[in-house]
Amino acid sequence: MALQNSASTERDVLAEELIRAHLTGAGLDAPSLPVPPNPAIAMEIQASVRERLARPVAGWKVAIGPEQLPVAAPLLAVYPDASSIPLSSKFTVEVELAVILRSDLPRRVGGFYERSDILDAIDKVVLGIEVIGGRFANPAGVPFLSFLADNLGNRAYVVGDTVSPAALDEINGLDCEVTLAGQSIFKAPATHPAKDPLLPLLAYANAQSDNLGGLKAGQVVTTGSLCGVLPIAVAGLLEARVARLGQISVRFE
Repeated sequence: MALQNSASTERDVLAEELIRAHLTGAGLDAPSLPVPPNPAIAMEIQASVRERLARPVAGWKVAIGPEQLPVAAPLLAVYPDASSIPLSSKFTVEVELAVILRSDLPRRVGGFYERSDILDAIDKVVLGIEVIGGRFANPAGVPFLSFLADNLGNRAYVVGDTVSPAALDEINGLDCEVTLAGQSIFKAPATHPAKDPLLPLLAYANAQSDNLGGLKAGQVVTTGSLCGVLPIAVAGLLEARVARLGQISVRFE
């Protein structure tokens, strides 16, 4: 169902259902719900949900969507290394580098950020684990704009130890292993899909369209997976190790 003349009403319907799912854990049925007609409406829904949940924006998940569209979603649950998170059957994880901003990156009028500007705005580079587990019952059947409205499926983000800023240039090819409950679920060289982990952040910094204040100092910003998307099939301790950088963990209970 596409949003048409009743855009405001149907936008509110999707927002209300997403809020209910956040609060109750109930999975939503995508085919029965309206689909945002464009990214701007999807981002408005993100903001509406955040406002009703009254949770601070601790950071941003940035990504390049269909047709090379830069998009972002607020991180509303950020945890320190070795935290415990209740397990859902549909969780997946991504091991990443993330950055913590030293200064704001407001959208520029009449100009664009360069990669050097993004580097200047970074306080720290850290290892991170994104926990993906959106509010829809069947993630495979969710239209992209509904997925965007649902904070790009983000459930939580785990922030690990600080690593050298040089990791942004050297990450590709470093050995990466992820274990869950003592069993290896990934072992291969780290590979960022854009090759340069800063490219999604740079792209979104130059195309910001959120309704939540934008990229702010102190916020965590994701950069994209180094290991693809890994399903979490059992409870237990998940540990990720990246050669020369360190390790990070989260326990699923």
